[in-house]
Parts: sequence; C-alpha cells; structure tokens
Amino acid sequence: MKVALVVHTAYPDFIGGREHHVHYLASRLSQTDEVVVIAGGKTGKIQERKISGYRLITLPMISIKVSRNPLQIYRIIWKLFPILKIEKPDLIHAFEYGSYSTDVTYLYSKKYNIPFMITVYGYQFKNPILKFLKIVYNYFIGRKLYEEASGVFYSSEAQYREILGVIRKDIRSKIVFQENCIPVNNFKYAVPKQDLLKSYNLHDNEIKLLTVLRILPRKGLRYLVLALEKIIKENHLGKIKLLIVGPDCGELKNIKTMVKKAKLKNNIIIVGPVAPHRIKDFLGIADIFVLPSLYEALPLALLEAMAAGKAVIFTSLPCAKKVIIDEKDGLLVKPADVDSLKRAIYRLCCDKELRQRLGYNARKKAINFDYQIEATKLRQVYTKILLDKVEE
Repeated sequence: MKVALVVHTAYPDFIGGREHHVHYLASRLSQTDEVVVIAGGKTGKIQERKISGYRLITLPMISIKVSRNPLQIYRIIWKLFPILKIEKPDLIHAFEYGSYSTDVTYLYSKKYNIPFMITVYGYQFKNPILKFLKIVYNYFIGRKLYEEASGVFYSSEAQYREILGVIRKDIRSKIVFQENCIPVNNFKYAVPKQDLLKSYNLHDNEIKLLTVLRILPRKGLRYLVLALEKIIKENHLGKIKLLIVGPDCGELKNIKTMVKKAKLKNNIIIVGPVAPHRIKDFLGIADIFVLPSLYEALPLALLEAMAAGKAVIFTSLPCAKKVIIDEKDGLLVKPADVDSLKRAIYRLCCDKELRQRLGYNARKKAINFDYQIEATKLRQVYTKILLDKVEE
C-alpha cells in the first residue's frame, strides 16, 4: 500500500502541532507501508528527503497573508497535481480543511478515482470577511469534499459539530474520531541539561514555568503574563521564570509590550520556535508546564509535557476531559481567568510534592496517547477503504 499524506506545510521546515502530527504518523506508518508526505516548502524548487522512514517532497509555494493578528496565511503550492500524478498513491490523506493543498488533493482523487481522506484541525476567524468567505467555501466546496471523502477524521466535539453543520447528506458512518498522539517514549527521560540552564541564565533555586505554543490570541498567552505579574507583585514570589517556546503568529509584539509594561523582563524569556527534538530539552528544565488556551482540539504540546512527567496546568476546555482529571493528572483552570490561573501556578510553585504526584499521574495517562496506537487504527481504516474499493 502506498499512502500520500498531503499538508500545506511540513516538518522540519515548519514547526507546529499539525506538522508534528503528520510527521509522527508518517514515521509509524512507514514501518509497514510506503509513505510519502507532500507539502509546500521554503525554497523555489522541488526537494526530496528521507526522514524517519518516509519520503518528504516539498514544492515551491506562494504564501498570501490574509490576516495579521492572528496571522493567517493562504498557501498556494505549485506543481502539487503533477507530483501526485508522478507518485500514483493508492490512497491520499489530506490534513486541514479549507486549504489549497486539500482542495487540489480532492480534485486529483476525483479525476483518478482513488480514495481520499481528510483530517480536520480547528481554526477560528475573527475577521468578518474571512468568516463570510468560509461560509461560501463550505457551501460550494467543503460540502462536496466532506460528502465524497472516503473518511473524515476529527479530534474534538467542536470539529464534529462544525462538520455536521456543513454537510447535507448523512455521512456520519464515515466520520471517525482520531486522537492526536505523540511518540510517548521520546519524552520519557526529559532531564535537565546544564548547558541549556546556563544559556538562559536559569538557576536551581528558581521555579521554571514552560509554555509551548504558537504565539497567537487564542492560545491565551496574555492571561499567563498577567497571572505571573500578580504572583510576583501580590505573593512576592520573585524567583520564578517563564520560558515561552514557539513561533510568532501575529501576537508577539503585543506580548512584548505587556512584558515591558509589567516590568517582567527578568522573569519572562521568549525563546522563539525550536525544532521538535529540542522540546524535550526544555521540558527537562521545567518544573511546571502551562497552556492557557482559549480554544483547542487536543494540543500535542500538552501531551508531550505529560509524557515527560511534568505537572501541567491547562484550561477546562471540552478536550481537557479526555486527558486530565482535575487534581489527579493536572490542574484545570477557567479559560481567560487570570485569578484562576494565578492560584494554580502559585499552588504548584509552593508544593513540590503535588508537582511530583501530578507529574507521575500525567505520565501514566499520556501512555494512552501513543502514536503507535493511532497509526495502527489509521492503517486499519486505510486497509478497509482499499478493500471496499476493490469490491465495488
């Protein structure tokens, strides 16, 4: 079986949850099948690389900025259709709804009558023009794309409801829940690296908070900055540092302004984007992992922190109940609630035993989200779809 996974950007050229997810799946699936990942690249030429057992083909891409904050980009990937013709996959799995790469993949599958699947990730539009364009897209393209796909994968109830709101036919039998997963054991032994501590001027007697996210409004980073400001001013806890790891998606300028205004330059370190294999190093030096998101499907960064045995603080979003029982596997706080976030952070800062207990339980829970489990289930779906196709 030859599988093509198509996504508009891919690891290692681009850093993010979607890119990591596709990489993890491709790595595992390639152990039993031929897998090629096709994506837009950063250069003006076609590149092919072998990564973790699968082939990655990156193509020339034009990026059009459609929104500044949050940063939203529409990516046009030239030569995608011809590459699919050359590769001749047995089935195609596209990752993301509403992207150029998914639409072209769908058209290719229609023309050559091969199975097409799609994984839906969550995103939100604030711009009224973009909201209107999405409605138009849903009506003219998205509906047919969903209804004619061999499989539609989602990872949150919000995504499921959105899919049902677009379709007009009853296709619920082929809408499949797909858990976001990680290579759990890659994060098991996250130990402090002295050179990393030294490079960021961190000390053993400090409490080190870590957050890993795309720096955009829906990640709720501003509330974490405000909570840290309160902890330092009201609880007089000065020996605390926050490391922010992740790429800017339009919100970094606002965060830097907040940090300066709150006089937290000595307490907040903006690291920027790092390669996936380095996340483990930052988890190794962290005492507490915090993700104050306002909207999520199921964040890989949270699962990675739990797999590393870290005490985690997350917002009480619908997806949270899948991974965290409050007070057992981590602490849950209200979204956009500075005081709730402040209390949870301060509590963990002062209670090492609680941090250890939560971290231990988090590690046990994370084992249920290993990428081998997800990839095995996905391969079973692929096999069934191909068998059904032969019997037609």
